[in-house]
Parts: sequence; structure tokens; C-alpha cells
Amino acid sequence: MKKIFMVEDNPDHAFLIQTAIGEDDCKITHFSEGQSLFDFFETNQAPEAVPELVLLDLNLPHLDGFQILSKMRANARLKLVPVVMLTTSKRPEEIKRAYELGAYGFVSKSEDFGNLKNQLACVKNYWLKTVERPVSA
Repeated sequence: MKKIFMVEDNPDHAFLIQTAIGEDDCKITHFSEGQSLFDFFETNQAPEAVPELVLLDLNLPHLDGFQILSKMRANARLKLVPVVMLTTSKRPEEIKRAYELGAYGFVSKSEDFGNLKNQLACVKNYWLKTVERPVSA
């Protein structure tokens, strides 16, 4: 079963994202802030602990999405994991910065649940079913 990690501090958004993605063919693990994500990786060293995809919010407490992305790209074990920024932002400077830091995609969350579901189905299908990815270190 494919693994998706979601870093999202808003419990309502997390619920909507999990509902929109569904867990019939993947397992979604939710982290409400970035440090808990890194704590997980510190205590789970097995290669199987690394997800196939990370959905990362931008505006988070303590470590923001940019800081989390930078830390992931600096970590040999995590640097090849696709990270898609999933945020309410549409600011061009934030989109540019996310890609400069190594994001594999940037999706502005739709306020319409049907559209959000379509957005996430495309992301999930592309990263979990369509492309071939290198194995992480």
C-alpha cells in the first residue's frame, strides 16, 4: 500500500484532504506540524517508513512549509521524496520559492470540495500510479 504523509495544521483542512483522497489504495498519515514529521523519521529508520508522497501546507506553526521542505531536501533519506505544496496561497513569490527549494508541485487548495477532490485525485494518480521514481536513500 502506498503511503502519503500530510503536514497540515488545520484539522478541518486535514479532514477534507483525507476525505477527498480516500484511503482505499493508500495510507495517509497526518502530522499537524513539521517537527512531528521529523520526529517520526528519527524514530523510524526503516526504508519502508519513507512515504511515496508528502502533501505539505505552507503556513504551519514552528517550522513553516519552506523550512520543512529545505530540511527534507538536505536529508539524504528524504531528498528524493516528492513534496507537493498544498496550501491556500496563490502568491507568485511563494510558488517560485517553493520550486526553488525543491517542491515537485504547488497546488492551491480549492474552496469547493468537488474541485479539491479532483485536484487531489490528479496529484495522487500522477505521483502514485503514473510516474516512475528513484528509490530514496
